[in-house]
Amino acid sequence: PLFFFCSVPRRHTALPGSHALLGLPMVVAVAAGMSDKDEVEAALETLFKAYDLDESGELSRDEFVKIEMRLAYETGEVYKSDSGAARMTLADRDSSGTLDYEEFRTRFLTSYTEMGMTRKEIVDHVNKQVKLALTERARMGPRYHAGIRQVLRQIFDLFDVSGDGNLSPEEWIAAQKLVAVEVSDDLDEGWIDEAAFAAADTNGDGVLDLSEFMESSFSMFEGVKKRTDDILVTLQRVVKVLEQQKNQGRKETPPVEIYVQSHEKPDFQPPHAAWQEEGTEDNPEKNMKEWKLSGEVALPLTLQTAEEVASLVRLMLKLPADMWISIFFRGPPREGGSRPIALLRGERAGEGNTAGMLTYLSKPNAELRLFVKNVRKRPSKLVRQPRAFLEERDLLLSKRVGQCWGLDWETQLVGEGMLLPPRPLVIKTGDSMVIEVPQSDDNGEYRYVSSVYMDRNDILSKPVDENIEPKKSKKKKKKATGEPDPLLQLSFVALKEGKCVLFVDMSWEDQEEKLTTTKTLATPVSVNSVARIGPIEVEVEKQTGKVEKGTFVWWNGEKWSNKKGPAKRKKKKR
Repeated sequence: PLFFFCSVPRRHTALPGSHALLGLPMVVAVAAGMSDKDEVEAALETLFKAYDLDESGELSRDEFVKIEMRLAYETGEVYKSDSGAARMTLADRDSSGTLDYEEFRTRFLTSYTEMGMTRKEIVDHVNKQVKLALTERARMGPRYHAGIRQVLRQIFDLFDVSGDGNLSPEEWIAAQKLVAVEVSDDLDEGWIDEAAFAAADTNGDGVLDLSEFMESSFSMFEGVKKRTDDILVTLQRVVKVLEQQKNQGRKETPPVEIYVQSHEKPDFQPPHAAWQEEGTEDNPEKNMKEWKLSGEVALPLTLQTAEEVASLVRLMLKLPADMWISIFFRGPPREGGSRPIALLRGERAGEGNTAGMLTYLSKPNAELRLFVKNVRKRPSKLVRQPRAFLEERDLLLSKRVGQCWGLDWETQLVGEGMLLPPRPLVIKTGDSMVIEVPQSDDNGEYRYVSSVYMDRNDILSKPVDENIEPKKSKKKKKKATGEPDPLLQLSFVALKEGKCVLFVDMSWEDQEEKLTTTKTLATPVSVNSVARIGPIEVEVEKQTGKVEKGTFVWWNGEKWSNKKGPAKRKKKKR
């Protein structure tokens, strides 16, 4: 088979059939069901998660070798650990000893491009590799089984009645009684007896955090003579019993305060700048003036998706139904006492953290606040466009024979931003509209996701992406700040006469959790973490006269210029 970093690609090697993945329908379905993501990107993200055994967001050398070795064994290949380690080293661009998703994705797509595979072939193959990897994880035992890890987190949250992020002896004993009655025929009661609590409390603080609970559970499971899928089924029964008990006599959370951004039109800032003025857990009131309390709402416990929660919040805030919003909440305390800030997620029932949030908000020690931001209009006539890939990409680039009209994200978005070009922007067939966006921020610490929406893709092409390494500043700096973050140019080639409307949404909202944890912030950042370039109306006319191929001009907010960046603002007279 074509493993992750195969050094000798073979395009049409036979692949084994799919394997049953008991308890893992949600994990496998991510690649096929993420309607708002490019199918190749979604499939690769799912494969990365399948390789990430400890769910840390990075692949260690040990994780990489474990999965690849077992995949080779499954298909009768001879696995050479030295060559596997070498392939990982090649992908590890920052020499950190681990792979983040961007490094994983880049190396993976490079291998597939060298093989000349089509988009469909890539998606099909990656999905098969996901199934193989998850099947091998299940065979590696409960510790590595994605479904068991997921269910254990649910059980921990359900055991944690107080919502403080730890299991007290009282919560442990109450859970023990319930589990003993319901599943004693399937699972050793010693899993949650008094001796097990003492053994699991490795730091001796008298309570169990999530990592201690997970580790003690894995130790117990590895000592029982049960199949991994049988353990999963039993744990799912435990969840069902605990949820039934939790919901007896209660139909909604206590009233939850809804906070919105104070400014009518909040600025957009990149991560490295967004947190600078925010309040921390040591000084939580520092920037609360940037948020305003808009009301309260009790959330029904029957809500199953993030959109269902958003619908209720929009109604309370009297926002139109066609508005997108981002919702954040502060979760139960982690080790050390800090409360993580989480983005509400979950497109489908059972996915994301919607159920977990409702469970948490129903507990006595929950922080009953939601933060709403990134309010923007949902497109009604424009459709998300995938990026051109492989042969299609090469064909479109060959048709880019004229001038390039560029908009860069910093000029358009940062701070107050600049005005868009007058509508319509008139260009010629063979010209290109180019929108430049960032790929990462703060020396690769935070990732951006860019989404393109168009009303059609026969006048202007679907986006063609090109990676751009920014030029290093010639000015000497007092201290090293690392390499500039790479940029991405999205080119829309003018194919024929007509009109087209498009916009690009640029987001790092899913990185706010990481930023707020790293900087110990008390709330989400008060500026926007999603911004929109556009909508831009482009009118394509027939090319006449001499074609100036490769000429690049940039919009500076006032006029087209051969220099990228905003026009200098005129100083106001005093």
